[in-house]
Amino acid sequence: MRKSDLALGSWQFGPSHGFWTDQSQADSRATLKRALHAGIRHYDTAPAYGNGQAEQLLGSVLGTKRSEYIIDTKFMPKQPGMVRKDVQKSLDRLKTSYIDTLYLHWPSSFLDVRPILEEASLLLEEGTVKRLGVSNTPISMVKHFADIPISVLQIPCSLIWSHMLPSYVEFAQERQLKLVGYSPLGLGLLGGNHPDTPQDSRKDLYVFSSQTFPAYQKLRTILSSLAEQKGCSMAQLSLLWARSQGLETILIGSRNPNQLDQLLETNNMNLDEAEKNLLDEHSRLVCKTIPTGQDNLFGHRW
Repeated sequence: MRKSDLALGSWQFGPSHGFWTDQSQADSRATLKRALHAGIRHYDTAPAYGNGQAEQLLGSVLGTKRSEYIIDTKFMPKQPGMVRKDVQKSLDRLKTSYIDTLYLHWPSSFLDVRPILEEASLLLEEGTVKRLGVSNTPISMVKHFADIPISVLQIPCSLIWSHMLPSYVEFAQERQLKLVGYSPLGLGLLGGNHPDTPQDSRKDLYVFSSQTFPAYQKLRTILSSLAEQKGCSMAQLSLLWARSQGLETILIGSRNPNQLDQLLETNNMNLDEAEKNLLDEHSRLVCKTIPTGQDNLFGHRW
């Protein structure tokens, strides 16, 4: 199977909601410049990342060679009349006249998002947006929007959240939709990191619950052992697994140039079938412990 392409995500550049609160702006800028030097041409961001901070960074570093890059961002307006205003704010921060993919960041069970998506689809006709996508959206809801020109789905894709992944891959293939995965390192947990401050929101993820933690620890043990045998890091192995799942693009979220360099080395690595199957098995064991009713990695309620 073809390995997924890599793009650079930018949540880590705009700390928010208790994630990446110790990120330095100097590291963010250096990482983005290293990505450009390494030839990465696809960047993903959102207004929610640091209240526009990540978008502003991309706008300041990417410069004027807009046609050389793919720049995707998101929106979460509360009513259709806010769509154009919110998108214009992103355009201003990104210093661009158009967005390659505009994602609805999160759906809502308390808000009818159909009129919002319909309003956003008008931006396709005008050329302000090239593609319309949805992020963190269940397949059942995507089907409900079948008459809206949605062409991209963005979902979490990691060993700690492979829940429904085969179904998304099959659905995307059937509907000829582009599938983009984020957080291949499980918000850094699969790279060897642990929450180490009370402010770190990762401590609240389901993998640290009593019912999941043993399976999560076993997965990490398998990952560490296999990485040692393979002569790579746990982070590299986790990314290789994500790149083997049949998605078109995987977003990496490096916080400094060294992390980015390490992940880019996976371009020259491969995962054999036995290795993939072993990791698949232990990912399934972790995901079997997902609490009933939890339908996304963060426990966010729609």
